[in-house]
Amino acid sequence: MILTVNGNRNLGEALTRVGIEAALERSKSVLIKINMARPPESGHPRTDVRLLAEVIEYFTSKKVECALAEGANGFLHENLERVGLGKLVEENQVKVIDLDLEEYDRVVVEDEEHYLPKCLRDYGVRIAIPALSKRDGMTFSNNVKLFVGAVPRRMYQLGEETTWRPRVHVDLHRSVANIYRAIMRYAPFEFFINGGKAVIEGQGEFDLPVLVGDNGLELDRYLLKQFHLEEPGYIGRLVGLASVCGDERS
Repeated sequence: MILTVNGNRNLGEALTRVGIEAALERSKSVLIKINMARPPESGHPRTDVRLLAEVIEYFTSKKVECALAEGANGFLHENLERVGLGKLVEENQVKVIDLDLEEYDRVVVEDEEHYLPKCLRDYGVRIAIPALSKRDGMTFSNNVKLFVGAVPRRMYQLGEETTWRPRVHVDLHRSVANIYRAIMRYAPFEFFINGGKAVIEGQGEFDLPVLVGDNGLELDRYLLKQFHLEEPGYIGRLVGLASVCGDERS
């Protein structure tokens, strides 16, 4: 399911239609995976601040426990303050979880070892709010690729330690697909909210309309088609697996 949020259907109504209300009846704890490893800059969008603030306020009104999660090498709280969300987070008692610092479990997918933060399972409702980008020379990044930022970077080093995850790039599309598969097995994300600042090579920066969905792969494929972009290898791998397994979330 993919819903567009516009003047006739606000964010809260769209979230209700996609199943948030039913999910909150099962659990009063929400984890939101964001893209905020660094603050945004020109040509490098992150999770849209206005959209994220609206989502936080929505869950605050529902009286649920809310947490923001991202692997930011220990700087997530600082990054949120730098984009102007520090006060909102503090006032609403939103927990800030830097996934790079968390304990993890080992999950094997296609003989690849991946390491997933145990805290993902502490929350009954899991939501992703990425930032869409397709920069020159880089692969498309949105819902599926967001979860590369969920695995602890200390476990993805090769040789001298870096601030990124070089082991993922040895076979990038295979690893991106397998991280997504591992996440969806270990601590499935049920809801995806897209919107705000985006960037596409040849099209520049623009504001993406707010979309709400219940399947990250489906939403990525929809946006690739909307912007006439070629599906990256990791999407093709997941689609191929879905045709065999009968489940797009594989």
